[in-house]
Amino acid sequence: MTNFSKVKQKQLCPICFRIGVLVLLFCSTSSVFAQDITVSGKVIDAQTKESIPGTNVFVKGTTIGTITNIDGAYKLEASSEAILVFSFIGYESQEIPLKGKRILNVSLEVDSEQLDEVVAIGYGTVKKRDLTGAVSSVQGKALANIPVSSVAQALTGRLAGVQITTADGSPDAEMIIRVRGGGSVTGDNSPLYIVDGFPVSSMSDVSSNDIETIDVLKDASSTAIYGSQGANGVVIITTKSAKAGKTQVSYNGFFQTKKLRNRLDVLDPYEYTMRNYELAALGGEDDLKNFENKFGVFDDLDLYKFQKGTNWQDDMFGADVLSQQHNISITGGNEKTKFSLSTSYNHDGGLMKDNDYTRYYLNLKVNHKLAENLKFDANVRVSDGRTNGSGTSGGSYKVRTSDAVTKGPVNGLQEFIQINPGTLTDDEYSEWIKSNLTLSERAAQYWKRKYNKKYSFTGGLTWEIVKGLTYRLDGGYTIGFNETQNYWGQYTSNASYVGGKPLVDWTKSTAKNYREVQTLAYNFNISTLHNFNIMLGQELVSGQGDESNIYATGYSTDLTPDKIFANLGLGEGIPKVTSAVYDNDNLESFFGRIGYNYNEKYLLTLTARADGSSKFPSKNHWGIFPAAAFAWRITQEPFMESTENWLSNLKLRVSYGEVGNNRIKSTMYKQNYSIQDSKAYGIGDKFSGYYGAKNKQLANPNLKWETTVTRNIGLDFGFFNEKLSGTLEAYNNSSKDLLIERSIVAPGYETTVENVGAISNKGIELSLNATIINKKDFTLSTNFNIGFNKSNVDKLADGISEQVYSSGWAGTDNKGNDDYRVKVGEPVGLIYGWVTDGYYTTDDFESYDESSEQYVLKDGVAGTGLLGGVIGVRPGTIKLKDLDNSGTVDREDRKVIGNTNPDFTGGFSMNAMYHGFDASVMFSFVYGNDIYNANKIASTQKYRTNDANLLAIMDAENSYSYLNRETGEVVTDLQTLKTMNEGNNKKELWSPYSFGNAVVLPHSWAVEDGSFLRLQNITLGYTLPEAISQRVSCSRFRVYCTVNNLWTWTNYTGYDPEVSSPVRSSSTSGLTPGVDYSSYPKSLSWTFGVNVTF
Repeated sequence: MTNFSKVKQKQLCPICFRIGVLVLLFCSTSSVFAQDITVSGKVIDAQTKESIPGTNVFVKGTTIGTITNIDGAYKLEASSEAILVFSFIGYESQEIPLKGKRILNVSLEVDSEQLDEVVAIGYGTVKKRDLTGAVSSVQGKALANIPVSSVAQALTGRLAGVQITTADGSPDAEMIIRVRGGGSVTGDNSPLYIVDGFPVSSMSDVSSNDIETIDVLKDASSTAIYGSQGANGVVIITTKSAKAGKTQVSYNGFFQTKKLRNRLDVLDPYEYTMRNYELAALGGEDDLKNFENKFGVFDDLDLYKFQKGTNWQDDMFGADVLSQQHNISITGGNEKTKFSLSTSYNHDGGLMKDNDYTRYYLNLKVNHKLAENLKFDANVRVSDGRTNGSGTSGGSYKVRTSDAVTKGPVNGLQEFIQINPGTLTDDEYSEWIKSNLTLSERAAQYWKRKYNKKYSFTGGLTWEIVKGLTYRLDGGYTIGFNETQNYWGQYTSNASYVGGKPLVDWTKSTAKNYREVQTLAYNFNISTLHNFNIMLGQELVSGQGDESNIYATGYSTDLTPDKIFANLGLGEGIPKVTSAVYDNDNLESFFGRIGYNYNEKYLLTLTARADGSSKFPSKNHWGIFPAAAFAWRITQEPFMESTENWLSNLKLRVSYGEVGNNRIKSTMYKQNYSIQDSKAYGIGDKFSGYYGAKNKQLANPNLKWETTVTRNIGLDFGFFNEKLSGTLEAYNNSSKDLLIERSIVAPGYETTVENVGAISNKGIELSLNATIINKKDFTLSTNFNIGFNKSNVDKLADGISEQVYSSGWAGTDNKGNDDYRVKVGEPVGLIYGWVTDGYYTTDDFESYDESSEQYVLKDGVAGTGLLGGVIGVRPGTIKLKDLDNSGTVDREDRKVIGNTNPDFTGGFSMNAMYHGFDASVMFSFVYGNDIYNANKIASTQKYRTNDANLLAIMDAENSYSYLNRETGEVVTDLQTLKTMNEGNNKKELWSPYSFGNAVVLPHSWAVEDGSFLRLQNITLGYTLPEAISQRVSCSRFRVYCTVNNLWTWTNYTGYDPEVSSPVRSSSTSGLTPGVDYSSYPKSLSWTFGVNVTF
């Protein structure tokens, strides 16, 4: 054995040696084969043969990669045995082994699914060509080159049937969005906002830089999947996703300067003083003496002809303002793990001094492949906003922009006389300081700050159980913190009620939301003709919140607002603290959708959702919302073959469905009580700290869902291979069981809320898109949309055919003069008031009675007691029509004098690219709506102050006057008045003294046509050639300039026709739209920015 073993070893050694040599040779050869090489090539379109710049090229399984240049060329270092992955949006990705090749040219095929565009439809997506419902979309690339501070601003005028109104021009202005008119009378008509699958309270939670697509679901077949939340449409925002390949860093930033676009003409110092003198002379000896103490005697008034006066519009809004926005995004990863990180800083300067808005955004998305059939994704989104400044829209707690018109341009004799403050008493000094405050200084007395922070954490697992069968689990948590600090300085009216010392109000609130969603989707085919996609889901949402408020008074004037809020105990009084914890809002849902496609020709979608909400009593907890839609792709029929050369798409769609609206307070069906801080009975005038419960609204335990039924028919069409495409839609939506407040007779209660209302909306929409030129170095495209909507109130409470409401723009002065009407058979938003009929002329009067100082009307001429004031009805007094011929103008003579609903809205744009230059222009338009110009009422009469300035149209050349300007005497003789005002130079307007100091009557002269055509923005950009941009280590470098709000064609006489002042913060504010009172004016802005990709 031993010898044999030795022999074997001797024989094996040479063999082993030879094998070892072969292995070494093989390994050395392999290392040569696998060495790094430089690979280059070009990527082109397989059909057009044109280059595809921006294509991602990376080594599979690594982060090594690059992108193609403007000529579609690329170059990178890779192992000779590596696999290269080529990908670009709209094309099918390719994986190609190198096998030692140093030159690799690639032709990418168009991805038919991406070519059709993928549209988000709620808990899933669908190819646009397979849509059966009414959906309007905006791609992020259409917004990428337009610098905007908000998402809503970017959408204005771009979507048919979607009206977007900016409430005013303040930095944090509310954006009012209505999809097909809205379906509620007193409830919330805002659409549901979904960001990356999760509901948010506002589109301001998302940076416009992060948007990939925006899809607006408009009919019930699309929105029924959201059940009780979908009655007013759904806006689905998809943010930019993580992408594999070479890490890319992009910067998008701009600086913007803006200024007041237009100013209103007001009386100059001399005309202002003379008008004040005329009012004083009409008032009598005491009024005249007060005037002379402030402005001087009549013979001295010529001095004011040489006074320039103060332009208070310039003082309040005159300065040029700087705004800026900066965004940095980073994307990268490999085929297993991808990420996207975006952070933004927005600073929007306001036209008012110390009024601005700052917001920070963070958006992190991560996608990770746990296994071949198991994926995990997570998203962290943060927004942090801060608003400085008091704002302007209505309310005694705020500075009003109307003050810039009505504040006198001169301050009387103080313009000529040096006053020594040391000689004044404390009260006189306080009044002297108050009268000399500029508007910007007055605004500082109304100090306000708002803080809004929101943190959103979401994550999900996607498990492909077998091919076509996918399970998805989503979870999310959102927490928001809101804080508002108000400070009123010693010279505010609020401080005068509490001893003349500063006071503060501090409100904090927290809102938390939890969400869990499970879906199971199954896509399968039966032969090549029958295609199914089935989705079942379950969702659980829970929300909770709390709020606290601190009110404190008696602070020293030496303390700044910041010091006061840092230590509220510095005041004289004990801070009053109230707090509340809100009931949880819970929503449990089960839903499903079935899609069927027969031979790419006939498409059917069935949807249903069952919602159980804690906002309703137990017997009405659950609501079921079904929908169905059918589409027929006509161009797929054999009899359409002859049209294929020019008709590329023709699809007919019909749908029907029901959706709900649960946007009500969570405790509306319960009996609620509020704290009343008035004294208890029998205690006397001294407040003793007693708090009593008080509520005048009786709870209704039978409340149920508001329900909207939608019916839609649509036609999608395309010509010449989609060079011209569009959609025509017609709809008929009806909402029932609307919540209406009704007066009742019950001990201790005045009203209750019931499901008794009904409203309907009918309309037509048209969208057109055209690619006029599409060449490598020159493209030109345009789009147009228009939407017609007509709303109608079908039912109010039983036995009630109409109700009137007050807009509240003049506070208690509106009481008894409700200025809006809701009537069955008419739309919501009807302005209600008197019809203006010029003014009383001298021919309307018999004579002037010197003893009573009153004019005597002729028989048959209707008088009125509505106007009030000190001068009574006389020649030059505004005249209102006596519609019922009763002989007296009273409240029975009111009628509908305006309709705030437009006949149609829309927009159109054009985009062009020539070599490195790009240009775009965007117009929006609204036609047929009326605006209630309450500013015009307040600034054409001596409203609330005798020293108020007026619009220039109320000077003595244009409006009725009683003053002999040669002698300073009031003219009472009819013939002389006729000569002065009604002769060849007849005055157009009535006397500004027609009304009493606190009388505001809505009348038709103040109702104006709000139609407009606006040049929304115009942008010109230039992208540097790659050879130049690469010198600064960039793959793309673009500079641009944009002008916003450059031009508006309108007949409206106010600052801007796009307005809806939030003057009333009650449940009926939606019934009084279109009021323009003290709205923050919009600005003209110039923007300069860059887009850089490294």
